[in-house]
Parts: sequence; C-alpha cells; structure tokens
Amino acid sequence: MNIALDGIPEHQAIDEETSKSSLTSIQSSSKKPMMREDAIAARLTDMLNAGVKLSRMAVESNVAKDKLEAWIKGERPVEITLALSNWFTGIDEEIAERSGDFFMTPSAEIFLRAFEHARESKGNEGQRGIAMIYGASGTGKTVTAKWATRMDDNVVYVQADGERRTWTGLLNGVVESMSFYGRPSVGEKLREFISRKIPAGGLLIFDHAQLIRLSIMEQLLIFPDECGIALAFIGNTEGYRNFSNAKLAHINSRVRGSIIVVEMPKEEDIDALLEARGIGGRKERDFCLLIGRQDGGLRYLDAAIFEARKIAYATGTQKLDLRLLKLGATNAGCWGATHEG
Repeated sequence: MNIALDGIPEHQAIDEETSKSSLTSIQSSSKKPMMREDAIAARLTDMLNAGVKLSRMAVESNVAKDKLEAWIKGERPVEITLALSNWFTGIDEEIAERSGDFFMTPSAEIFLRAFEHARESKGNEGQRGIAMIYGASGTGKTVTAKWATRMDDNVVYVQADGERRTWTGLLNGVVESMSFYGRPSVGEKLREFISRKIPAGGLLIFDHAQLIRLSIMEQLLIFPDECGIALAFIGNTEGYRNFSNAKLAHINSRVRGSIIVVEMPKEEDIDALLEARGIGGRKERDFCLLIGRQDGGLRYLDAAIFEARKIAYATGTQKLDLRLLKLGATNAGCWGATHEG
C-alpha cells in the first residue's frame, strides 16, 4: 500500500482532498469546533490503557466498532472524526459543569474580605479604598475576582494586557465589561459614564496589574477619591516589588491594610480544592500537595484533576485514586516519569 507523507494512506489523502467542501459543510453544521485528530487519538489511547473496552467506546460514541477500530489504525473519514470529537467535547463539558471553576479556599476568603474592606465608606465624603493582592500564580486570585464579578453587577473585572495598560485602554476595558449598560453617549467621557453607571460602593478590579505603570495607578485614584468606587489591583510578585520599592504613600494610605501577598498556595487551599472535587485518601492528598504547593500550583492541580476525571468518566470509576491522579497530572503536563521514585 502506498503511504502519503503525513502517514495517511494515499487513497485516503486523495479522498479527503476531493471532499473539502464536504468537510466545510459538516463543520459548519456542527455547533462545536472539531478537535484535532492527534488529540482524539491521545484520548482514545488513554481510555484503552485505562482498560475501557472498544465495544463500550463504540456504543457511547455512537460509532460502529469496526469504523472506530479503523479510525484508530489510521482510516479517518471526517464524519467519524466529528462524531468522536463531539463525544469527547460532551464529556468535557459535563465534567466542567459538575466541577465549576471556583471553590472557596481560605485564601479566596481573604481576597474577598480585601475587596469588601476597599468598598467600605471611609470618611465623611464617602471615599472608598484600594485592595492590592499580589503573589504567585495559581493561588486563586483571578478566579476569585471573576467569581466576585459574577456575583455582583457592581463589580467589574478587567485584565490588563499590551493594549489595556493606559488610562484610556483600561477605561475602555471597564466599559466593554459593562456592555449590558450600553455605551457612553456622544461626547461623554469614559470616566463619567463609569461613575454614572456604577453606584458608590462599586468595585473595579484590574488584573495583571504589574503591566500598569504606577503613574496610571495614580490617575485611577480619582475613582475611590471622587466617585466612591473602590479599586483592586491584582498582580504577580514582581509587580508587588515594584510597587513596594516606589514607596507611594498617597496610594499606600488608601489601601487601609488590604495589601495581600501570597507566596504560594497554602495547604488549606489544596485541602479545600480536594474537598470541592471529592478527592480523599492519604496517598492521594500527599500527591496533590506535591503538585499544588508550587508557583501555579492550584491551577496545575485542578488541570490534573480534570484530566484524571476524563479517564475516570470513561472507565465508570467514581473515585479518583492515586493512579488516576498521576495519569491526569501527566496528561496535564505537570507530572512525568522522571518524577517517580
């Protein structure tokens, strides 16, 4: 048999070339984007290695067993690829819906208290304060901020980036996040629109604050000082060092004790995650502590649990044991054979 350069049989490569219009119509009729073939193949391999029978996979994916076996061996018609993609996407969506992206940890409670402290009225003129939350990635800062936004329409979250780092860029980000309020009227300043729509005691959260120049932070003080709208800056440890070295007393005095620096996820945070995800056992906890107690730890650990849940779902297993957690961590890229021993 002649083999095409990409490993697909030559006759199949020709067939696929002549059916591009069919591929386009199939993809356009599907509500979900199609997964890459190598990603589907990896998922099937994980399931086979976990002991899932091919017959069960065929039934659940609604793909005939012989066609599924042929797909694994390299015969990959578009309609089978799409069916497998939809199957896996559906599994992932169900797991994500069950898990959610937010769980209350001791650190999250501290972050939320800092937000509330900043929102409290200060002085006779109703000024508000500033919360500053800095530290390692994967400690729940961003997830908590986004959760607070979903819970309260008067809390607005904006992530600073290459474009959203100037005064105008950040305020445009705030307005875009407030799209349910409409747009500023002709000639209305962004600041006026924001202060008109967000009542006193509202909160503007600026994430990746290490990208925001200190001079821009100073300009933003007009919101807590004159509009009664609190501010929160979330950033990494470098951002905190820059702010601390600048010794900006006029900003620092408005923080009112809400400067929080998180070096890495706490053991209690990891326990809260494990409880939220229904994971127990001494060996399992020890392994999760190993993954979670590092920069980015909670994010890595949650990704590992999500990958482990995929395998468990396929095998019909309810409990995530140490073996599944290690497989999940390997698939998530935060564990490998070199860690064993």
